[in-house]
Amino acid sequence: MTPDQTRITIGFRTLPMAPLGPPNLWPRFRFQVRDMPVSVSGDLGDEDRAGMFANAAVPPLPYLMQDNYTRNRQPGRLPTLELENTALRAVFYPTLGGRMISLYDKRSGRELLFDNPVLQFANLAIRNAWFSGGVEWNGPLYGHSLLTCSPVFAGLVGTPLGPLVRIYEFDRSLETAWQVDLFLPPGDDRLWVHIKAINPNDHDVRFYWWTNIAVPLMPDTRVLSPMDYAISHDFDGNSRLAFPVFDGFDGSYPFRYPYFKSVFFRKPGVRKPWSVAVDGSGRGLGHVSTPPLSGRKCFTWGGGRGGKRWMDYLAEEGRGDYIELQGGVTPSQLQTRPLQAGASIEWTECLCPFAMDPQAAHDPDYFAACEAAGRAVDQRVPDGVLQKADAFLVGQADERVGTLMHRGSGWGWLHEMRTGRRISPGLTFEPGSSDEERPWAELLTDGTFSAETLDTPPRSFNVSPGWTATLRNSAQKHGATWLHHLHLGVARLEAGDFREARSHFEASADLKENALAFRCLAVLDDRDGNLDAAWSAYQRAWSLSGDDRNLAVEICDFLSRRRRYSEFSAFSESLPAAVAGHERIVLMQAEIALEQGDYPTVRRLLQREFCTIREGEVRLSDLWFASYLREAEARHGRELTAVEKRQIEEEYPPPRAMDFRMQ
Repeated sequence: MTPDQTRITIGFRTLPMAPLGPPNLWPRFRFQVRDMPVSVSGDLGDEDRAGMFANAAVPPLPYLMQDNYTRNRQPGRLPTLELENTALRAVFYPTLGGRMISLYDKRSGRELLFDNPVLQFANLAIRNAWFSGGVEWNGPLYGHSLLTCSPVFAGLVGTPLGPLVRIYEFDRSLETAWQVDLFLPPGDDRLWVHIKAINPNDHDVRFYWWTNIAVPLMPDTRVLSPMDYAISHDFDGNSRLAFPVFDGFDGSYPFRYPYFKSVFFRKPGVRKPWSVAVDGSGRGLGHVSTPPLSGRKCFTWGGGRGGKRWMDYLAEEGRGDYIELQGGVTPSQLQTRPLQAGASIEWTECLCPFAMDPQAAHDPDYFAACEAAGRAVDQRVPDGVLQKADAFLVGQADERVGTLMHRGSGWGWLHEMRTGRRISPGLTFEPGSSDEERPWAELLTDGTFSAETLDTPPRSFNVSPGWTATLRNSAQKHGATWLHHLHLGVARLEAGDFREARSHFEASADLKENALAFRCLAVLDDRDGNLDAAWSAYQRAWSLSGDDRNLAVEICDFLSRRRRYSEFSAFSESLPAAVAGHERIVLMQAEIALEQGDYPTVRRLLQREFCTIREGEVRLSDLWFASYLREAEARHGRELTAVEKRQIEEEYPPPRAMDFRMQ
């Protein structure tokens, strides 16, 4: 490779992979998502409160949950795109949200990102499945992206200065689109990233975006970013944080945290936002951007037992340590910003190898270290160079993709067909051919569903007002089928119109008995407290489901949550062995055993590796401790004192495989 070459190639990676599995076909409705109220301390100013949402819960519809993965890793081949010149090599996963998994500095022989040696999914994203490592493009809703484990488009765009890679997709949640343009000029050891989000709708939306950059964590890793003050982000909200020294340690060293932590660096009005992560030698990764991406954050799992377990759980034992540098369009991640109808927002980021004097990098005076790092950033990415790169990439953002290297979904094409308008001149969407997209294409081209579609259970849903109107028009002109009523019921239930939703589900079941209509009726009856009716509807749904394991888990959850233990036992014992052994059913069996005083059974059932434990979920360790505490109380015939409880918790720590406590 000569200095005047930049190469873009399609390839594969071979690595241990856990199968993602098919999506969960039972839609999870907005009202079923656990509330996550947001608290805001009184010491935050107007800018830190602007666009703050009251509830951090994010409904996944129209997307389906991705919770059928395992931990049974086998060697497999994963498609990749590579962007390479003589200085850097970037590797992307187009089937997994376009994640940039590696940025390798060829001159120094260093990997700049945390390049996960395995592909292992875990329950951290809006749709459940997520994996650690690399650079994740997170938008337009709060949390890990709805598309982080889904295919996206990738193509080449020819420019006067050489080709760039464009990764893009249509977002069905807000019906917006985003693109990530990646430009690596010949011989340059700086990767330029230009991101643009488009709102093609006739109404405004609230927009969210954070670029999440995973970098290796070592004991001497230090994070530096200019700040006037810092904000701490916890599960329940935001508050001011004394930084860097708090709780007896210097928080600019992520390895020193005994617990998980998110820290936002706040410097309002900064002209060139940046952050760096450096090791003991002062070397690492630099992240610089134009002002629209003004937010900066560092996330660490911490060095505690639970945090270390999480990092290894997401990778391999002893090979999972990482932190995240993040950049966002708002001061913190509990905020959104307006994106007006027909408007777009764009900015440029630079990712590059970074080096500074190690003594200055580790100056005990954090602000002096930041000043020294700032001077190194200005040399590495001068203002004029950043502005020139931004102007160039802004000028290329609407240029059309010339060669398509990877295909994403057909939903963008369907949106353009339904609305009669292109989403953006720079984005080429193509029709999809999957069972998920085909029925909706039939509505637009033929006016109604085909006989083949009407013989098949639905594999996708649409709940936006535009698609709801399309369904209503089709039913009016061509007659309402069981599938029209089913889809209208799903849309109305997601909109909170429970009465109309029920009438559609009943009409759907009258026209054709189908598992989904009865399941949704069961969900409504459960919500209304009509438990016998809910159980009856669930039984009818189960009889039509073909032993669907996800429905079995939902039914068991209903019976366990409503304390119908005899029905739970009878139902779970009737299940095929492969379904009855689902980890969530086993976990519910352990909870019931605890309620019934069978403490050895609780501990026996917990002696396995669980793969869908949610970030922040401590049900496993709580059950473990509760079994010993209640057993001791039964033995003593009284409630234990606080001292006795602490003694038992110290005497019987949970096995490491179940210890996900992050605090």
